Amino acid sequence: MKNNSIKTNPVFVIAVSVFCTLLWGSAFPCIKIGYELFNIRSDDIPTKLIFAGARFFLAGIIVLCTGLIIDRKAMKINRRDLLPIGILGFFQTFLQYFLLYIGLVNVSGTKSAILTSVSAFGSVILSAAVFKSDKLTLKKLIGCAIGLTGIILMNTGGDSLGGFLLLGDGLVILSNLSGAAGNVISKKISGGRSPVQLSAWQLIFGGSALIFAGTLSGGRLVFSGAGSVFMLLYLAAMAGIAFMLWTMLLFHNSVSKVAVFNLLIPVFGTMWSALFLGENIFTLTNMLSLLLVCSGIFVVNFSFPKNGKKS
Repeated sequence: MKNNSIKTNPVFVIAVSVFCTLLWGSAFPCIKIGYELFNIRSDDIPTKLIFAGARFFLAGIIVLCTGLIIDRKAMKINRRDLLPIGILGFFQTFLQYFLLYIGLVNVSGTKSAILTSVSAFGSVILSAAVFKSDKLTLKKLIGCAIGLTGIILMNTGGDSLGGFLLLGDGLVILSNLSGAAGNVISKKISGGRSPVQLSAWQLIFGGSALIFAGTLSGGRLVFSGAGSVFMLLYLAAMAGIAFMLWTMLLFHNSVSKVAVFNLLIPVFGTMWSALFLGENIFTLTNMLSLLLVCSGIFVVNFSFPKNGKKS
């Protein structure tokens, strides 16, 4: 009971959620660097799928090895686990990134960062439809809207976003909705299963499917030296740690409470990219955007006192 109370403690949830999104945000520049190290062209989708699949498959292996050290019995996968974990891997890893890598060819970095916020909105809405205890409230919608405003402010700078392209914007939106569905499925099937087990096997299943799809489409991943190996291992370790911690948070907390932190991913992605490029991130626009995103998260997560008592 004590451990569970720690994992639902607001300070713990905030700290772990921010850490996860900080790790995922670092993937933005690291994936671009990885493409250069592996000499992957911008239009070479099959090889990108293999690259993503190798990253998530290795992430699953890392989590699996960690779980075997912590609790070997909890990592065992039974026949009854194959379908639910396979479905989770399909939505949270395979479909999400399959659609994303195809869609990103026709979407600018600015728009993709903004469209990432769909995952937070989608998770809040889908969770309300599946779980009676996680009701959709005006407070949650307002919080998500405030956070989205911050992301738009940071990424547009007043520039036009252009028109809607089905094979670009549409696929990126569907990708993020797939990730949102993954959050809900993860919560739904968590009963009686270890969060570490769920993370490990869904990453292995989803990563294997991405490798298969990329190879079947003619992709080929060629290592060019120690730098490419190191970058792939970092991306794998980062994904494994983030997914394992994220699944644990979903295991002990409502989906909407955790998923709204997804709004921080494009913010951290922008900051990490700027740091790697040596640009100044401490601008008025960036600071105001971060304030709006954090305000939106606060509105979703915290109850306000009623008549001097906590609600």
